Amino acid sequence: MSNEELTERERALIAEFDDLLADPSLWAVPDPELEDRVVAAITVEAERSAPAGSVTHSYSAMPSRRRRWLATAGAAAVGAAAAAVFTLIATRDSSPAADATVAMTGTELAPGITGSAGITSGASGVEIHLEVPGLPRRDGGEFYQVWLKNCDGSELVPAGSFHELDWAIAWAGVSTDDFPLITVTKEVAAAPTDPAQGSSGEVVVAGAVAPCPT
Repeated sequence: MSNEELTERERALIAEFDDLLADPSLWAVPDPELEDRVVAAITVEAERSAPAGSVTHSYSAMPSRRRRWLATAGAAAVGAAAAAVFTLIATRDSSPAADATVAMTGTELAPGITGSAGITSGASGVEIHLEVPGLPRRDGGEFYQVWLKNCDGSELVPAGSFHELDWAIAWAGVSTDDFPLITVTKEVAAAPTDPAQGSSGEVVVAGAVAPCPT
């Protein structure tokens, strides 16, 4: 996979990992006596907390070969944790390919904003993988709401609410054959029976899976 194929979030994740690897302290060789001091401290603490009359095993008496094996195992665990940084990319690559990719364009409420929506249909509905960077984050009772809409605008289906849309996955239990329009509105939390539970009409970005009949 080339760098151009990575999302902004994935590139940032890799850059953060590169910075970690470049930190000299990560590769610093510890004091040769550090192991003995750590082992001695563990032994003292184990003997102090052990019930009276019980038998404790001194870590300092542990064969050095076994202690080296434990240290190696610990290093392997650190390596495994570092490898997990790339889980996001590996998971994305092993996921089913999107059926279609829709261009998302900002309205007059979000001029200059562009992004994409990957559409993947399944038995339970449709997954919408949104990547629309640049929208201001909304917190508290304010959020972005994703909708699927039919061509004449008479029906809306909510597909999820989000703080931001740099990288988000929305879901809806309908088909884009019937609801081909994707819109994102600015919303504010409202009471259950408040009419504001519907769309505010403040569309910030929109796109179409397929053109509507004219």
